[in-house]
Amino acid sequence: MEARTTGQKAKQVFLKYGIYFILLLIILVLAVASPSFRTVTNVTNVLLQITTYACLGIGMTFVIITGGIDVSVGGIMVCTGSIYVSMVKAGVPAGIGILMIFLISLVFGVVNGLSVAYFGMPAFLVTLATQCIGRGLSLVLTGGQSYRDLDKSFVFFGKTRLAGVSIQIWVIILLFIIGYFVLHRTVYGRKLTAVGGNLNAARVSGINDRKITCTAYVVSGLLSGIAAYLTMSRLGSYYAAMGDGIEFMVIAAVVIGGTSMAGGSGTIVGTAVGTLLIGIINNALNLFHVGAEWQNVAKGIIIFLAVLFDAVKNKAKTAD
Repeated sequence: MEARTTGQKAKQVFLKYGIYFILLLIILVLAVASPSFRTVTNVTNVLLQITTYACLGIGMTFVIITGGIDVSVGGIMVCTGSIYVSMVKAGVPAGIGILMIFLISLVFGVVNGLSVAYFGMPAFLVTLATQCIGRGLSLVLTGGQSYRDLDKSFVFFGKTRLAGVSIQIWVIILLFIIGYFVLHRTVYGRKLTAVGGNLNAARVSGINDRKITCTAYVVSGLLSGIAAYLTMSRLGSYYAAMGDGIEFMVIAAVVIGGTSMAGGSGTIVGTAVGTLLIGIINNALNLFHVGAEWQNVAKGIIIFLAVLFDAVKNKAKTAD
């Protein structure tokens, strides 16, 4: 009996903190296997490359905690980006174009939220539809063309450094701090978790579950617009395939970080760790010159393992 109890405790510890040990182990192995991995330049590149994943991951955490899903984030990114370049090409000031990025992303978020929360439509199908709408509109507006040499006032933000560190990294740190505070230190965060954990109990306790669910999608939509801005300002360009398939890697990062796809549990810290893990794996694949086709295989395996880990964790909770 004692041995069984010890084994159960060990299993619980691994399910709760295993991702941190795995991240540390991968970092140590890569640091030994590739001298290029441990350079300051490469570390900075990894952090910059995951800014998009991190931004989307915060919003995705809010949505998944409610028991929902949002696969529209990539479509929102490319759509808002195409709207920006189309407006600037038409002579609209860059500042207004940037505001439109955030406004249109909010509109997408509101549509997703209202459809899921108030009309009872399935989250996956609704956000899949808005993803298709977003990608379709981007093709209509740009003809599938990419645009380089974006306005200097737009790119300036992506090239600016603060205390020797890209301001984009500081922005992501700030967003994680805000996300952590909202999710773990506010009444809204507790309501969000309650809605995902037990919807009937949340309703009985007086929580407006529709409003809470709707706002989660609005947050995800807005952060998709911010992610588009961060990506384009960092690269200095808009490309037609921006955000293609990114939603599934973001979902994987969030689930790997401990957010249950069944809803009701999750942490922003876990999302940060999951995002960093995904970024490091992508970086390692590039450092070792793994072909694009095999990188897709690796990404598929990561998604599969993320879902498997979530299933095992939920099964363990049910058993307890």
